[in-house]
Amino acid sequence: MNLFNKTLCLLLLGFLVIEIFPQEQYYISTNGNINDSFPKRSIYNVPTITPLKNNNSAEVLDSLIYISTYGDRNRIAYNYNDDLSLNYFTRAVWYNNEWITLDKHTNTYNSDGNLESVLWEWFNNSSGEWFKDAKDVYNYDSLENRIFHLHQFFNGQDFVNNFKYENYFDGRNLLLSVSQKWIDNEWINRSKSIYKYTPEKVNDTILFQIWTNDQWLNYYLGNYEYDEKLNINTSQTKIWQEQQWIDYALGKFDYDENNNLVLENFQKIVYGNWENWFRIFYEYDDNNNLIHLFGEEWKNDQWVPENEPLKVTNPDGILYGYLAKEIFLYYSKPTSVESEKNIVSEFNLLQNYPNPFNPNTVISYNIPEHSLVTLNIYNLLGEKIKTLIQQEQVPGKYQINFDGNNLPSGIYFYQLKTDKFQQTKKMLILR
Repeated sequence: MNLFNKTLCLLLLGFLVIEIFPQEQYYISTNGNINDSFPKRSIYNVPTITPLKNNNSAEVLDSLIYISTYGDRNRIAYNYNDDLSLNYFTRAVWYNNEWITLDKHTNTYNSDGNLESVLWEWFNNSSGEWFKDAKDVYNYDSLENRIFHLHQFFNGQDFVNNFKYENYFDGRNLLLSVSQKWIDNEWINRSKSIYKYTPEKVNDTILFQIWTNDQWLNYYLGNYEYDEKLNINTSQTKIWQEQQWIDYALGKFDYDENNNLVLENFQKIVYGNWENWFRIFYEYDDNNNLIHLFGEEWKNDQWVPENEPLKVTNPDGILYGYLAKEIFLYYSKPTSVESEKNIVSEFNLLQNYPNPFNPNTVISYNIPEHSLVTLNIYNLLGEKIKTLIQQEQVPGKYQINFDGNNLPSGIYFYQLKTDKFQQTKKMLILR
């Protein structure tokens, strides 16, 4: 399927994300390239992945892995400040059985706690150095609406203008967003979005226009319907052709009993008839954290896994799209990057305590870098009897309780394994 047409369909639908505010939406492919040939948007802001402030009992998103239909794997790892605002995140690719760091995005905040700038850097694995790549700058009005977004790229000496968005509000309602591109040392109009609202103050229609031949021309029109909880129920996208609006795409949205979005199902017009197009599934854990999303496409009268523009809201509230077939998200208890008590310099598996034990013991271990961690229990014959941990974890010190209540007395082994480390220790259950 033509990815360009699919993403153009998503373009209008994504303007519903008022919490995020309009922005240039990049879609990162699994080979590391960023496609920014035209503005791209997300359909939905997943509410379970918003910033957590001053809530140390909660879990935070510490990493995600996105995978393409070709098996390529990329990882995003998040690091937090003491107040649990996002400090920075890094991206790495899985190559030759190890994670190779590619780039880093570092945030700064203003005195009100709003995101003020993001510095993009790329990593030279040969020299071990970070180099500037780009920068985003944001401004806000007195109501903390994001009214300005400037993106600049680094030319080797200075940051140079690339594009910007200026947003206009009536109270908290976004009325107009204008995108401009920096060309030949001046700002040139590129696109414009005009918003209208229902009496419940949710989007009724969004008109998207492009700047062509020194005038604004209609391009797409989005019409939206909502359920009783004001969740978007259906969205219909029309395209402007031959001086009239023509049906283009239809999206339907399903939610679970906890009001979490679980399915986006899209159809498109083919010779005057609505036909299946693509769909995106969302899965959650018991705490309503988004843990898995995957896309399928309608081909040869059946649904098949396919790279889709999957969307995730960063902990700083910025939407990112990933051209991938699926994304896995991992959570942990928050640990700030400035917390010295949790800083470790090397991998280490500690002796369980107490030992011998009956029936509970605590296993402790240290992780100096972001890793895929597996902790297994084996019997004396080397047979695996339980997996205690199998997930991505951020650097830090960890403890986990092991309950051997259903096991007979005897010698057992516990093994810690990561991409770069493996260690096994012995423990004894004594009834």
